[in-house]
This record gives sequence, C-alpha cells and structure tokens, in this order.
Amino acid sequence: MNRHRPPLATVLASMLALIVLGCSPAMHEAQSHDAAHAPARPIAPPPAQVASADPDLDRAKAAAKDFHQRLRGTLRDAMQESGPVAAVDVCNVEAPRIAEAVMAEHGVRLGRVALPGRNRNPAQVAADWKLATLEAFQQAVDGGAAAAEQVSIVRDALPDGVALRMMRGIATEPGCVLCHGKNVAEPIRDAIRARYPDDHATGFDVGDLRGALWVEVPAAGAAP
Repeated sequence: MNRHRPPLATVLASMLALIVLGCSPAMHEAQSHDAAHAPARPIAPPPAQVASADPDLDRAKAAAKDFHQRLRGTLRDAMQESGPVAAVDVCNVEAPRIAEAVMAEHGVRLGRVALPGRNRNPAQVAADWKLATLEAFQQAVDGGAAAAEQVSIVRDALPDGVALRMMRGIATEPGCVLCHGKNVAEPIRDAIRARYPDDHATGFDVGDLRGALWVEVPAAGAAP
C-alpha cells in the first residue's frame, strides 16, 4: 500500500474526472420497397415484470447508491468551482441535506458513522449495532480484507418496526486524503478546525477503513 500522499494535481484529477459511458443511436438501413409493404407483424406484448425476491434489500441498496452519487456529485461540483476547501463546507452543510432528501424519497433511515476517536462530526460516532458492525469491518480490514468490500446485511432479531439493516464500509480513496490524510494542507486544515474543533478524522492512508454508510429499512406500516 502506498503510504505517501499523492501530488495535489493527481488527487484533484481523480476527484474531478467523470467517466461517462454513452452510445449513439444505431443507424438503420432503409427498407426495401417490398419490405416496406410487407404485412405488419403483430407486436408482442412486453414481458411481465418479475417481482423482486428481496424488495427491502433493493430499497436499501438504492438509497445507499443515491446518497453516494448525490454527495459525490456535489463534492465534485464544489471543488471544480471553488477548490478543495469547498469540500469541507459540502460535508458540513450539504451532506445532511442530501441525507434528509434521500431518506424521504426512499422511505428509509440512513447515515454515516466512524469508529470512536476517528470521527469528524461528533454526531457520527458509531454506537450500538453500528459500532459492533464497524468494529467487525475494521477487524477484517486489519486482517487484509478490502475496506470497500465490507458489507453487512441483517434481517433477523431486529427491533420491532425494522425489516432490514445494511451497512457498507467507506474506504479512503485518493481524493479523500485531501481532507482526511496525514498531510492536510493548511487552508483545508483551518477550514476543518473552524467547523469541527474536535476533529479526529485525519491521518488516514489510501485503502484504510474511514467509516461506514448504514441504511435501516422500516417494516411495512412502520414510520421511516
């Protein structure tokens, strides 16, 4: 594992790069006169939709993906416009708003947590089931497992009103070390101190487990 902080230009490039997959409509050959006047074939009805075998898990995954994509896009746009210091404001102000919107749209409870002593936001210190799961993730990573591959899905022995709990590890990516690494630039460090006076979320290397994203799906009829 590379323990050296990558050059700022390299990190910014990795954060700002967009990989857009697209395709153009295929060009069709013109029909011949005979083909154009051939009897129309009956149109087959669309295949019936198959109900999901695990709608609660699908819902949790969709909410997690939605939150991740919205936050990543907001961070990218802010950094393009105002530089890496703006990422601190996004995490402080915009991330909670994005979480609220995703929870309302998907009907779930959702948040991010960190191990005690490795958190930035004091409200995101892991406790209870989140702490136990995150500690298991950290033990696996210490044993050589990849942080990004840590996933827990629980359906049994849950409290009343809860159908499913899911947690996914958050790995430290190259762009993350701008604000969470061992050599945070002074302007970024000053911005962090202004918003999080008791910050403990620096000193990470690429590949480290930085925390986790959790999703809780309510049981049918229960309030989100």
